[in-house]
Parts: sequence; structure tokens; C-alpha cells
Amino acid sequence: MLVSESPEDPNAALCDDHVVFDWDGDDLSTLAGRLDERGIAPVAVVNMVEKLISWNIAIAAHYDLPGGDAGRHVLASKTLVRDHMRTLGLSAIKYSGDPAAVDFFPVIIKPTRVSGASHLVSRADDPAELAAYQKYLTERGSADIEMIIEEYLPGTEFSVDGPVVDGRFHPVLAVEKPDHDDVKHHDAGLEFHPPQQDHVREGVRELCETISTLCTDLRLDQLWLHFEGRSTEDGRTELIEINPRPGGGQIPKAVQVLTGMDPFAAVISMALGEFTLDRPEPLRLEPMIGWMDVEADEFGTVEVRTTADELLALPGVIGIKLLNGLHATSDKENFFLSFAVTADSVSELRAHAATVLATLDYRVIP
Repeated sequence: MLVSESPEDPNAALCDDHVVFDWDGDDLSTLAGRLDERGIAPVAVVNMVEKLISWNIAIAAHYDLPGGDAGRHVLASKTLVRDHMRTLGLSAIKYSGDPAAVDFFPVIIKPTRVSGASHLVSRADDPAELAAYQKYLTERGSADIEMIIEEYLPGTEFSVDGPVVDGRFHPVLAVEKPDHDDVKHHDAGLEFHPPQQDHVREGVRELCETISTLCTDLRLDQLWLHFEGRSTEDGRTELIEINPRPGGGQIPKAVQVLTGMDPFAAVISMALGEFTLDRPEPLRLEPMIGWMDVEADEFGTVEVRTTADELLALPGVIGIKLLNGLHATSDKENFFLSFAVTADSVSELRAHAATVLATLDYRVIP
């Protein structure tokens, strides 16, 4: 069954039942009452929405289901993650929740609990820019949102996906992001597995061990993690973001190609407390897979003339996710197409990606 805040939720037709619930205005007892009225006794809680992580934990705890353990509360807050990592000696990154206490620049400012799709994420290079951003938040009515201000770490961004079993993180996908968008603070250009630069490969190894130590301390189990880090050529690596869900776009497709594992099926199995790893294996380095998200460059409705089948027929293409009719209304993420390609080198991945982009025919209708 689906619980959502929209009576017109398009996913409702795919479910046996649909309970409408105001995540911002209602409380847990209200939700429990509505489920009781329908005779529904939950056996698992599955959530892929970042802003509902705390609700996921609370509902699971209320019904004594997997996913309600105390350790997950730390993952729901960027500040609590930073605090816990500092206590364990796992991170030296500077951060603060108080703009007046910030004496390090440049910084990244983001909501402590909800920053999906780069929502309200911004960079400030000096105190004046930080003050200007505070003013912007006030003017848009967001001054009461809890924010964290973190030291900006240069270097190459990467991400890692994998399951947590018995307090140990098992990486199954490592992604180098050489073309990351440092203006909008989201993914851009070609991303690929496995990482090719030495400092990124070492950063992945180091951060995977760090995250495993964190998971062990928090006694986490039956959990999928997607986390992002940055690594500099002089050897410094830090966590940027951590989320208790699979990565988006073509990441689930890449995981399936590499391991045969379906991340979404794994998450459902975890929600039931049934997930196991029969033979934990080292991170696989073949095949080489790359992908790209394509973003509307202006506001309006995206009309795509090229079909998914036409793109899938191109050399090296193994996955297409096309959102024809996307309404681009935000200055952050307006991705209407993601595609995955496979090849023997980064240059060949880029050539395949260039062919897809050259074939793609679309327009944005204001």
C-alpha cells in the first residue's frame, strides 16, 4: 500500500491501497489510526524519499519493524553524522550550524535534514556571501530551516553504493565524477565505474573503511547506503553526503550489470529483515560503465522527439530513463534524460555519450 500526501499521486494506481497523509502537518498517531481503520498491519516500511527518512524510522519503530533502530537517526541529520564522525576520529572537516562562528572559507551551506535535488545548497567564498545567503533564506521564508555550514573540500567527487550487513558496509559500485557541476552543486557530465584516477581509487577505499567503522559503531544492519565523497590529489578524503537509499539515475542499472543485484529488490528484502550476502566480494572493476544526466537549460515543458528505443539502438547504450513532458521550474535539477553506456575506456565512453547527445532531439516549451 502507498502512503502519500497527494490524493492524485500517480503511483496510487499501482498499489492495492492508498492512504493520504500530510507529512508536514499530521502526526504518527493520526497515520496509525488511519491504518487501523482499514485493518492494515504493516510488515515492512519502504521509503526512497530523503525528506521522509525520519518518518521511515518512526513508523518502523512504532510497529517494531526493521529500520526503526536508533543508529538510523544519526543518518537522518547531516549535523549528527558530522558530530559522530568527529567523536570517532573519522573526519577532520570543519563545520558549524552557527553562521557567526564560521571562520573558514569557502563553505557549502545546505539543509541539515533535507537537501535532495540540491535543494537550498549553495557555496559562499567569504563572510559577505554567507550573509547574503542568509538574507536570501529569510526573504524566501526559509530562515527557520536548520542548516549546516561545511568546509568546502576541493578535489574530485565520487560516490559509492552498497548494502550494510551486520554493521559492515559492502561496496558494489564506485563512481568517479570528473565533470561535477560546482555551480549548481549536483552531478553533471559523464560519471563512470570504476574510478580511473589514483587519488579517487584510494579515496574510495579509505572512505569505504570509514563508513564501515561508522556503521559498526551505530550497529546498523539491513540498510542500503549511497554516499558521496571528495578526494584531493594530495591525499585528503572526506565524506560529502550520506543517504540510506540507492543512488538515483542509472546507478541501479549499473549495480545490476556489475553484480546481478537489484538494489530496489534488496531494499524491500532489507525492510523485511531478510537480506543476506552469501559471498561478500571485492568491488568488481569490469565492465566499465558510464552514464550521464541531461538537464533542461531553460524553464518550461520538455518535449522530446527522440524515442527511448532510438537511443537504446545506439552503440554501447545499455540503459535509458526518459521523462518526456518534464516541467522544468527549478534552477537546480531539471534532468529529463539519463542514459548508461558501456565501453573499454573513458574516451570510448565519452564517444558513445557524444553520439547519444547528438542524436537527442528536444525542445523546451515556455
